[in-house]
Amino acid sequence: MHISINDVRYPLDSAITVEQLLKQHAPEHTGLAVAINNTVLAKRLWPQYQLQPDDAVQLFQIVTGG
Repeated sequence: MHISINDVRYPLDSAITVEQLLKQHAPEHTGLAVAINNTVLAKRLWPQYQLQPDDAVQLFQIVTGG
C-alpha cells in the first residue's frame, strides 16, 4: 500500500489512521490541518479515519494573524 504525503509517496505495511500517520511523520502535529484527497478532515475524525491505498494526504501548518 502506498500513500502520498505532501506529494511524496510513502509505502505502508498496513492500514493506519490519520492520527497514527501523524505520530510517525509529524510528531509535533499541533497547529496542523489535514486534507485527504483535497478534502479537509476534521481533527475529531483523525483517530478513526483509515487511510486507503493511493490516498493523497496534505499537511498544512495553521497560521493566524493579520
